[in-house]
Amino acid sequence: MTRRLLASYLALTVVVLVALEVPLAIVNARNEQQDLTAKVERDAFVFASYAEDTLQGGVARSPRLVTIARNYRSLTGGRVVIVDKKGRSIADSHPTVANETSFSSRPEIAAALRGRTVTGIRRSDTLDTKLLYVAVPVASGGNVFGAVRITYPTSALDRRINRYRLALAAVALIVLAAAAVVGLLLARSIARPLRRLENVAARVGGGELTARASEQDGPSDVRSLAGEFNRATAKLAALLRSQEQFVADASHELRTPLTALRLRLENGETDAALVEAERLAGLVDELLELARADASGDPAGDLRLGDVVERRVELWSALAEERGVHLEAWGDGGTIRAGEGRVVQVLDNLLSNALDATPAGASITVTAEGGELHVVDEGTGLTAEQRERAFDRFWRASKAPGSGLGLSIARRLVELDGGSIELRAASTGGIDAVVRYSARRT
Repeated sequence: MTRRLLASYLALTVVVLVALEVPLAIVNARNEQQDLTAKVERDAFVFASYAEDTLQGGVARSPRLVTIARNYRSLTGGRVVIVDKKGRSIADSHPTVANETSFSSRPEIAAALRGRTVTGIRRSDTLDTKLLYVAVPVASGGNVFGAVRITYPTSALDRRINRYRLALAAVALIVLAAAAVVGLLLARSIARPLRRLENVAARVGGGELTARASEQDGPSDVRSLAGEFNRATAKLAALLRSQEQFVADASHELRTPLTALRLRLENGETDAALVEAERLAGLVDELLELARADASGDPAGDLRLGDVVERRVELWSALAEERGVHLEAWGDGGTIRAGEGRVVQVLDNLLSNALDATPAGASITVTAEGGELHVVDEGTGLTAEQRERAFDRFWRASKAPGSGLGLSIARRLVELDGGSIELRAASTGGIDAVVRYSARRT
């Protein structure tokens, strides 16, 4: 990973350097050529002013102009050729061909004799090099008397351009080296905690569910990832512990009714065997319900708690009336964020327990207010220790009906919605089952 991150940093740096330095190199080369052309053109016009009187006089050869041209060459390296209006040379700072006197065939000189100023770069086959040339007319009163051409080897220009390009290359290398160092440090700062997180993940995958990743190393995104991984691992460990406990408890609880069923069948007690079978079926149903609660995937949403209470109380009223118990509900409960199916199952479980505990002629009150649900009965109640143990799987108060799974299921369903549940001693002498959800403002 470190190498891939470093390669990405360097690739980005190279792209930026190319985007910056290539245009700089191109602009520099163009500016250097324009500057040199402007200087040579200025010199050519100076020579044209010097040669004007001489060319008007029709002189065939001018030693004075030859001396000036040679001095110019010794100072700048440029070649100066001055021709009359027929293209014949009257001064040449550095002849390259012996006895060369006519330059009328040169395109730039022909253009200058027609009154135009021309510049450019061309290759000289005679010198086997590229030349920058400037040709200007020598004119007065609208008449052209000759022309001046200055040629300048581009080798010096090329050297300056190349020096600038080498400087840009050196800067690029320095920037790349600095980017490599900084990129390596950054890559290691990211890769190191990720490798540690990978090692922790491998340990968790190998069954070491107590392993945790450090949430203090690396950038914020890596720390956040480590936190999420730790929370997921903790949830997985809790789920596995719950499943192990479920299997252990189920094995223990199923052993008794299975043994009783076997004995009834061996003794030929068919009716009693059917009762045991029915009890066993009910226990299996509750075990399945507990397993579904542990893996509940019902999505949470905004829910009016009072509406759920009203519907469930109305449904349970017939059974309560049949048992001689008065069942009432009040309060709107506010809006909570929970799974409706889970809330219904929790309320049904609490109402079932309350009905089992409440004698005929007594009452059960269900209140919902501010995201908090209370189911209060007028039964015999439980001691403080019993209220604490009531949520243990398969725990039952003395002679209490059922399998002892109802409250365990209810607690698990409430926790899935981020809530809490507890049993309190009610002022009526019974139990006040309290469920708290996170209330949302409406």
